Amino acid sequence: MKNLFSVVIAACLAFATAGASASGISDIGVNGYWGGDGHGYNDVIGNSTYDIQGATITRVGSILTVTIATNFAGHAGTQPGSAPGGIGYGDVFLSKIWNPFGTDSHHANDNAANGTLWNYGMSLDNRWSNTGGDFKLYKLNGATNAANIYNSEKFMTCDIGSECYYRNGQATAVNRGSSTVADTGLTGKWSVTTDQELRFVINIASSDLMNFASFAMHWGETCQNDVIEGAVSMVPTPGSIPLIALGLGALLFWRHRQVTAE
Repeated sequence: MKNLFSVVIAACLAFATAGASASGISDIGVNGYWGGDGHGYNDVIGNSTYDIQGATITRVGSILTVTIATNFAGHAGTQPGSAPGGIGYGDVFLSKIWNPFGTDSHHANDNAANGTLWNYGMSLDNRWSNTGGDFKLYKLNGATNAANIYNSEKFMTCDIGSECYYRNGQATAVNRGSSTVADTGLTGKWSVTTDQELRFVINIASSDLMNFASFAMHWGETCQNDVIEGAVSMVPTPGSIPLIALGLGALLFWRHRQVTAE
């Protein structure tokens, strides 16, 4: 009986201390993020291949997962005439606070120069891979985004306005050669589900991301033809007291049945 009691308590505490939390960002509808420099195309420049529907951010214990629902999943390398290697996957940017420019619901004038200062970047090992791979987590220490990142113009070679349109001025990739960018030593895995989603998973145990009560994020293709930005709060799952109470209740019920049977 004593051993069983200990097992139940340990199991309850394990679930409780896992710190599971999750929240989502929608990129559709009246509150969907557009971002600036869209050249009159509003949400999505080009065809629906670039469309982003939303994202979820979950943290279970020290495991952080960012999942992005997008039609572009599995289509890196498209439009090779507009950029070397074609259009690829951008890096994921994170911050504790979301501070977009403007008060309109779509933040239609927000960009890397006037919006959120990103604190971390998940830099992909091969942004043209349609099977996924590894990424490194970098701390972005510069006072401006320009000190830490590359915008979409770094990747696109077509003449905007005459040969192509893309969303310029948007945070696209970590500038790993910048003196204000530091490798945290942490690596994660990213994966692709064609036509559905991109998923980024990393253990952040030794990072101050563990202390974030909320996350702001930014992601788009290297052309940034669609961009998702927003912020989520980490809402915890039920805590230890309800879980322990549930476990003890079940244990007492089982014990009562045992005594009755005797």
